[in-house]
Formats: sequence, C-alpha cells, structure tokens
Amino acid sequence: MSRTHRHDAVPSLWRRLLRRIRLRYAGLERENLPRLILFVAALVLGGSLLVFLAETRANREMFPTLFDSIWWTVVTIATVGYGDKYPVTDLGRVLGIGVIFLGVLTISTLSGTIASIFVDRKMREGKGLQDVNLRNHIVLCGWNANAERIIESLKRLSRGAKQRLVLVNEMDPEDFQALRARHPELDLRFVRGDFCGEKLLRRAGVVSARAAIILSDVSGGHTLDNADERTILATLAIKSLNAGINTSAELANPENESHLRRASVNDTLVNGEFNGFLMASATLTPAIPQVAKELLSFAGRSHLKQVPIPAGFVGRSFRELSEHFLASSGEVLIGVLAEEKKISLDDILSEGSSAIDSFIKKKFAEAELDLDENQGEELQIRLAPGGDYLIQEAEAAFVIGNI
Repeated sequence: MSRTHRHDAVPSLWRRLLRRIRLRYAGLERENLPRLILFVAALVLGGSLLVFLAETRANREMFPTLFDSIWWTVVTIATVGYGDKYPVTDLGRVLGIGVIFLGVLTISTLSGTIASIFVDRKMREGKGLQDVNLRNHIVLCGWNANAERIIESLKRLSRGAKQRLVLVNEMDPEDFQALRARHPELDLRFVRGDFCGEKLLRRAGVVSARAAIILSDVSGGHTLDNADERTILATLAIKSLNAGINTSAELANPENESHLRRASVNDTLVNGEFNGFLMASATLTPAIPQVAKELLSFAGRSHLKQVPIPAGFVGRSFRELSEHFLASSGEVLIGVLAEEKKISLDDILSEGSSAIDSFIKKKFAEAELDLDENQGEELQIRLAPGGDYLIQEAEAAFVIGNI
C-alpha cells in the first residue's frame, strides 16, 4: 500500500469508529441510559457533599475528607451497608434517608434498563437485526438444501474448535433458532436480509471475515432462476469490501463461471457438475463413485486433505516427500499445490511502446477484453507429477489419510 493510501485509510478508519460510537450512543440514548447514569452521578456527588457539610463538625472522625462521604454514599446507594461510616446528626440522617430511597429507586431503574438492553440485543440477534462484531470468522451467504451439510462439514473440519459462522439470508428467525439448537458446538450468528447489498454485508462483518461462502439462494421466496445473478453481485460486493477474503461460490449454470472469475472468486462449484461423471463411472467402473464418496465425505475412514510441506523438503523430489509422509503418518501423497503468476498481455508484448504493441492493445480494448483479467496469482494443482518432480517453495501437499 502506498503512503498516500495509508494516509487516506487513517481518516476513513476514524470516521468509521466515530460513526460506530455515535450509533451505539444513539441506541443507549433511546433507553435513557445516559440520563440515568448522569442522575446516579449527580446523586452520589450531591449526597456526598451535603452529608460532608452536615457531619464535618459533629462527626469529623467519620468523614474527615470528601472522599469518605463519597464512599459512604456509594455504599448506601448500593445497599451494601458496611457500617464503617454513618451520620450522627439529625440533618445527616435525614439526608441519609433521602439517599437510601432515591438510591433504591435509581439503582432498580438502572439495572432494569441495562437488563432490557441485553434482552433486546439477544432478541435482535435471534431475528437477524443485530450487527455482528467478529473477526476472522466465516460468512455464509444464501441458503438451500446443501447449506446445513456445509455447516456440518465446517464443524467437523474445525476439530473441536468453536467455529464462528455468520449466516446471511432471508430464512425465518424461528428456523435459525432451530438450526442453532441443532449445532450448539458452533458460534452461529444471523443477519437477515438480501446479501447482495454492501450495507447488509457490513453488518455481517465481511470487512473483518477470513472467508465467505456464497450459495445459490432459495431463501425468502427466491428461486434458482436468478440465483447466479445474485451470487455474482454478492461476490463483487464482498470483494469490494474485503479484497483479501477467501471466497467460494456455488453456481446453478456453468455458463456464468466466467463472470465469477472476473469477480476474483477463489473457488467455484457448479451445482451437479460431477453428477454425469459419477453416474457414468457407476456404469462402467462401479468402484469409482464409492472411492469419491470415501474421500469427500466424513462417513469413510480416509479423507483427502491439504497439508503444509515439512521443512527441509524444498528442492527435494516428490518421491522423497511421498516416502516421508508414508513413513511418518501413514498418509499417501497424491499431488502438490503451487501458486504461479499468470501470463498477462504485457508479459507477451515487448517492453517498448512500439506501434504494433499499441495496435494490439487498442484492438483488445475495442473488443472489450480485460487486459488485467489474467494477471495475479493462479493456483496450479499437480496430481502425480512424477517421482523426479522437485518440490518448490510455497507449495502445499495433497494427501489421503485420517482426518
């Protein structure tokens, strides 16, 4: 990030912080909480000063300083009654009676107000109306028949850690409460509404989330006819709010996959994409679908997973790494994952600004082709690259083993 961008980001951060403080204060003001706190402070200070003036001559040993009067007033209002200090004059006792009655009424009102704020907050959370203040969580946009299986998989992959998951859709609040009851191991939150809008995504904490999953949404009366359009819009909005977030999207129509790639989605899954392969395999080689089910579900004993390559194996062969995994953990190495820079048009053209280069770029612009579409990093999956393949830096390993 450039120095100018850093300077621009600081005022923006302060503006968001001040805006959040103002919103919080406005919410508390609706419940009259600031006024109640101010009244309690005035009661403590006023009662302390009056008792100190009334007792300072006749009861100097009990109230030698104003702070002792403040201590007595706070203890009296809180109905603790330590008895270490007390007024002895008639005026001091009358003031004490007033402090006791006003304190009981004020503290009762204050505690009731605070309790109602927490209850209202919980009710708003259950209805999906409360802002989410989390960091490093997962946002699940949309809802369909596969959604709960995804939640179950996330729960199993978390390996005992309490996964924080925010659902953004238009399901009924009662359905969310039932879902939360079925998955007590997860920290489930709910934001109700259309996930295509940036305002709702901000409420779900997308800016500070580590991953987002966008499903073909059928909640709130939506159908699969326009699900892909909403998925693309949501992906664009999410990436505009948090460019570094890891996004996975589900599509109903494979023809829309190119639009998601332009939106910089990390992973795309087309609904039913592998059905044809699995059904054909079930006819010709019946064991293939069973193997796929064993590797890709939690019902089997062996699972496909991505793990980091142990230190010291960079520059060594794929065969050596395979033997290491088999000997140390009983896992079978099947491939590696690498990030490689994509080749862009600027890489192909010469460094100078020749007439031919300018002509090519002009024709690409006239054809409305994005010159930057192929730039950046690309994930390269190499399955069974051969025993002599040399492990590169920043690669990861794909292994089959116990989860």
